[in-house]
Amino acid sequence: MLIAILIRNFVRTRFLKNWGWDDAACNLAAVGSLSHTVLYSQMIKVGFGRHLWDIPASWLMKTSNVQLLSGNGITYPVTIFFAKLSILLLYIRIFSVNSILRMTIYTVVVILALFYSAMIGLGIGSIITCTGVQAETTAFCQTYSGPIVLVNGSFNAVTDFLILALPFPLLSKLQLRFKHKVGLGAVFAAGLAACAASLARLIEFGINYKTSDVLWVQATNAMFSSVEINVAIIVACVSCFPTFYNHTKTYMLSTTSLIRKRLVASKGSSQKSEQVPFPGSIDSLIMKSSTSARDGHPWMELGQAPPTRGNPASFTRVGNGSH
Repeated sequence: MLIAILIRNFVRTRFLKNWGWDDAACNLAAVGSLSHTVLYSQMIKVGFGRHLWDIPASWLMKTSNVQLLSGNGITYPVTIFFAKLSILLLYIRIFSVNSILRMTIYTVVVILALFYSAMIGLGIGSIITCTGVQAETTAFCQTYSGPIVLVNGSFNAVTDFLILALPFPLLSKLQLRFKHKVGLGAVFAAGLAACAASLARLIEFGINYKTSDVLWVQATNAMFSSVEINVAIIVACVSCFPTFYNHTKTYMLSTTSLIRKRLVASKGSSQKSEQVPFPGSIDSLIMKSSTSARDGHPWMELGQAPPTRGNPASFTRVGNGSH
């Protein structure tokens, strides 16, 4: 997800030089995703993902721990809202000429904003109210941990499929080559992973709706929600990938070619080094002697001078004969 965000920001600022509301929403979703992940890492320290009978009672009696375990009720709706908003704003930028789709998108944005604002308010209320004994006796707390979560999951799944289906009727009308239409359809179809994660999260919660082992079950739901959020952010960034590739393919090809040449050169030098004779062997002395003769230098290794041109068999002692 972070790589996708970095590529998107790089393309929008370096190549396209155009920053829009969809970019702001996508970056806010990325910040929310990181916050969501950090929150879960802290929740694990106080029993999240463990069976209730394995958690010390003192942990669950501490107000700060209970509030921490309820924090995802705020980070999730904020993050998933901005992730969906970034995709919808991307639709507006691509299909701005279609007034019907544009009005439909605006309507969906308003519905999402109202619903997730309500969920954020309920999440804040649960953190303030649902601590200690009140969590078991207050009707609001019982409703929030049951029916409201089910409604939230159902709404997420429905809107995920709705957002995925919005642009498909217009794909056939776009003046694009067939391969470009297939590529664009594949980009939007990648959102099926987010839809599948949202649907799996809803089914998992429905199966364990009345379980008392809440923290254990919520850990599985947390995995699905994280996949849903991050895939939605990646889908919002995919439109920038072709531009990034087209502008950087020359550099990547030259870099790949340079690496290949160095690998070949390194392999060749290693093979040549394997053929070098062991120092001090007869072959080594012969090679050095031949090299010295070819270069016109004295045969110092053998203590002799090279043969004269007039008499190949004659040799002259160098110096006093010392080696």
